[in-house]
Amino acid sequence: MLQGETMVLSRFQLSDIELATENFAATYCIGLDTERKVYKADLDHFGNSISSSTEGMNNGEPSKKHITVAIKCIINSESGRGGKQAFFEELEMRTSYKHPNIVSLIGFCYEVDKMILVYEHASKSSLDDYLKSVDSMKNFTWTQRLHMCLEIARGLNHLHTSPQRIIHGDIKSANILLGMNHEAKIAYFGISKHPTNQEVGMKVYADPEYETTGNLETHSDVYSFGVVLFEIFCGRVAYHPVYMKDKEKGLAPLARKCFNDGSIERIIDPKLIEETDEDVLTSNRGPNNDSLYTFLKVACQCTGEAANRPTMEMVINELELALNFHVSHYFLLFVFLITCFNF
Repeated sequence: MLQGETMVLSRFQLSDIELATENFAATYCIGLDTERKVYKADLDHFGNSISSSTEGMNNGEPSKKHITVAIKCIINSESGRGGKQAFFEELEMRTSYKHPNIVSLIGFCYEVDKMILVYEHASKSSLDDYLKSVDSMKNFTWTQRLHMCLEIARGLNHLHTSPQRIIHGDIKSANILLGMNHEAKIAYFGISKHPTNQEVGMKVYADPEYETTGNLETHSDVYSFGVVLFEIFCGRVAYHPVYMKDKEKGLAPLARKCFNDGSIERIIDPKLIEETDEDVLTSNRGPNNDSLYTFLKVACQCTGEAANRPTMEMVINELELALNFHVSHYFLLFVFLITCFNF
């Protein structure tokens, strides 16, 4: 086991993982992380503990649990020179942090030509799944979307401000998992420090400056997060065909253009501008102008020139301001209407 500051990782057997996934069968594959597949499976897991106490143990032995996990398999040759050392250094680093908006790494396997990371899987589906389904995304109010954005931002900020200054390198809606209560968690960043995904459409999340310089920095994550902000605003994935026609480079360039020329209503999720009688006194209506402007301004800053991009801490402050503008607007409206009714 690898001891970190906050947790202990379990070492899984390759034979157990192959049995649980039927030798990495396609039916267990739930998505891609860079060029690697991620599998969902059930594994036997012996409870972790950061102490040497016998809590959670039976007769001095760790308690056995049957858990659902996400398994990311990395072929040994992918890691390049010093692969084994890099793999275990990465594992040591991963044990030094824990955050409610980051998917937890719970174990690993290093056998034969396989390097495997085992993550918790406490998710209903990814944000990408919701964005692809109009019926699913329309259920999110502006308030809920702002909270979601804040949760993602806080998780990413935690990575950027950790002692190791961790760069995710693959922020996209498919790597944002939503739990049963729609709580957001950043998932599946791995040994590779450089995004290599060539899957159709995935380049829309990549920082154009990284594409040019090959230098991956925290501001590269900020750009990708800005793309996710626009997705949540529009209710569609950034690589939707409507954003890729006529040699367009995805949602972000189009959204910035619409914001700058005052035509942002062209791409806003229609659900956000619907006003219904039952929520006239609540903050569940569409965004007011101050909240909308603050949100779009920071999304544009995130996807602008690298030198001018905000830190994630600055992004959090702006998103909190957008939320406060929204909530206070409808609170004041509520007070005004109650006053009128009293007269």
